[in-house]
Amino acid sequence: MAKSKFVQIESKNALLELLKEGRDFERLYVATSAFKDPITKEIVEVAAARKIPMLRVSKKIINRRLRTSTSESVIGYMYSQNDWNLEELLNHLTADGNKQPFFLILDELKYTQNIAAIMRSAFAAGVNGIIVNPQEKGLVTNETIRISEGAAERIPLVEMSLFAAIKILKDNAVKVVGVHMQGDHYFDVDLRGPVALMLGAEDTGISSGLLERCDVLASIPMREGIGSLNVSATGAVMVYEKLRQELKGF
Repeated sequence: MAKSKFVQIESKNALLELLKEGRDFERLYVATSAFKDPITKEIVEVAAARKIPMLRVSKKIINRRLRTSTSESVIGYMYSQNDWNLEELLNHLTADGNKQPFFLILDELKYTQNIAAIMRSAFAAGVNGIIVNPQEKGLVTNETIRISEGAAERIPLVEMSLFAAIKILKDNAVKVVGVHMQGDHYFDVDLRGPVALMLGAEDTGISSGLLERCDVLASIPMREGIGSLNVSATGAVMVYEKLRQELKGF
C-alpha cells in the first residue's frame, strides 16, 4: 500500500468496527450528551483502552463538522492507506494459504449509494479486493465509509486500468466472470476457485472491450417486463452465489 489520506468517520457502527479492528485514529469528537447511547459508550471504552485522544464537545459542534450526515453523537478522524497494488495483493493472498483471490471489478459505476452497498455486501461475503479505473471518483470517502458501515475502508481497493488488471488476473489463473444479460444463468456458471466478478455501469453495463475479455458471462434471470436489477442488488446476488458454491458445491 502507498498513499495515505485523512478521512472523517461519521457512522457510529463503522467507527466501532474500525476501532475494534485496530485502525489508526488521530482523535475522536464525542458529544457531551451522548453517553446514554450504548454504541457511543462502547466506542469511548474501546478508544480509551487504545489511548486515542477524545474531545468532549457540544452536539452543536459535532453537527457543524458533519459532511454526509445530519446528526451524529460522535465522529472520528482516521488515517486511510487503502490503496493496493494488484500484484502485491495477489501475492499477499497467496502467502495466506486460507485465502483465494475473490475480486470485484467495477466498470464505471456512478452512484455512491450503489458503490457503498456493493462494498458492504462484498466485504460480508468474503471478497478480498475491489478493482476500479483510476479515473473513477474516489471510493474511500466520508460518504462511502458511512453508507457501507466502514466496509469502504476494510476491503482492499485497487485503482488501475481494468484491461491491465484483467491481464494480471488471467496470468494468475483468476477467472474473470462478466455479469451480463447475455450470459448463462448464474446458477449454471461455476464460480468456485479464484474468481473476479465484473459489474458494469448502472445505465450501460459492461463496456464492449471489457466484455470481450471476460472468460465467461453470467446473468440473473428476470421475469418478463423487468430489464435488470439495481447493480448493488446484482452484486449481492453474485457474491453470495459464489459463497454458496464454495460452501455447498456447484
